[in-house]
Amino acid sequence: MDLKNHIGKGIWALTDKGLTGIYGLAVIFLVIAKLPRSEYGMYALALSIVNLALLFNKGFILLPMTKFEAEDNPRPQLLGSTFLMSLAWMGISGLIIAMLGYPLSILFRSPGLAPLLHLAPMILLGFFFRDFSVSFLMGHRKISSIVILDIVYFIGVASSFAVLNAAGKFDRAIMPVLVHTAFSWICSFVAFFIMRKQLKMKFRPKREDIKKISGYGKFSLSMGIGEISFYKLDILLLGYFINPAAVAVYDAARFLFRLYSLLTQSVNMLIFPGTSKLHAEGRFDEIKQLFERVTAYYLSFMFFLNIVLFLGAGLILEIAYSGKYPDSLWILRLFLIFSFFEPLYNISTGVLYGIGKPEKTFKPLVFVVPLFIMMNLVLIPLLAGFGAAISFCTANLLMSTALLRTLNQELNISPVNSLKYIGKIPANFIVLLKNIKRGN
Repeated sequence: MDLKNHIGKGIWALTDKGLTGIYGLAVIFLVIAKLPRSEYGMYALALSIVNLALLFNKGFILLPMTKFEAEDNPRPQLLGSTFLMSLAWMGISGLIIAMLGYPLSILFRSPGLAPLLHLAPMILLGFFFRDFSVSFLMGHRKISSIVILDIVYFIGVASSFAVLNAAGKFDRAIMPVLVHTAFSWICSFVAFFIMRKQLKMKFRPKREDIKKISGYGKFSLSMGIGEISFYKLDILLLGYFINPAAVAVYDAARFLFRLYSLLTQSVNMLIFPGTSKLHAEGRFDEIKQLFERVTAYYLSFMFFLNIVLFLGAGLILEIAYSGKYPDSLWILRLFLIFSFFEPLYNISTGVLYGIGKPEKTFKPLVFVVPLFIMMNLVLIPLLAGFGAAISFCTANLLMSTALLRTLNQELNISPVNSLKYIGKIPANFIVLLKNIKRGN
């Protein structure tokens, strides 16, 4: 497995996540640090609720499309069915969330939440074509086009945050929500011009098309269930048991962790479609080598960096939030400890999806998600955000262990085998730099 063949797409993937990083810094310095705690808590709650619909769409409908498109076998009718299913879901779920706006604001003891949720139909329909296009482009490994879309969205949102802050118009949760809504639509319009000549769709959905999408989707939804449970459910439970201010303390720490994990996400932009292609061509040994090399490179880099960040966590919070969230310190440190293991979970999931075994990621969730919920129900009333962090890290470590065991059974993959590549990293890194310089 010659990694130099993936340099170009890898650079594009890192560039794309760099844009997400710029957006993340804007959120840290211009949203979390500026909004009152209760307002930021409402903003986090609203995004979590809307993201439930986005993650279901991604897991059940769009991930199957990415998988099938990555196999380089054109299916215009199946693509058209995916388009219609996704559009219908976004419209219906948006209306349901909007109708539940007032009851949910009462449930979370947050009257200002309702107006935010009333925007759900506009937000979800705005994201519809953007998310559809990104999933299609990812399947065809056209990362450069995804970068263009993300420049429009993330740089546009970050710039708007800066302008609104400079104008003194950024003191309520509805302002960042309106910015997200506006740029979801703008990005979808840009996606239309990029995709208009690439999409070959037939809008004559057949029963077998829907069955094929849902057949894969019922298992690929496990990725969505995992994200919903591990990244959204704890926010909602914190809002229910404590208050939006407690959500703000927890999410301030977790947002830094999510920003830190962008490297893993950039790797997964290539792992899932790349593994799908290798699997379709029967190149199983190369999948094994890809996993072992990627994890070796990543973990060796993270080990020393995590120690430095753990010791400097207090200073990081002081700089990022101007001393506004000192009570997030040990939540952040707990996330930093877990971040060393996080790529094992995410990369393992990408490989299993790529080899057409999404059901293998679903089985451990049947055990881990109920455990995660039970831990949150017990620990959040006792420890607030720190209890949610304990639940998150424990559940994800269990998932990582289960997925690694499955990979070992399916492809004889073991993270222990990655150790043999660690000693070769300096020499390989020099070779990679030379290849980049030559334009290979």
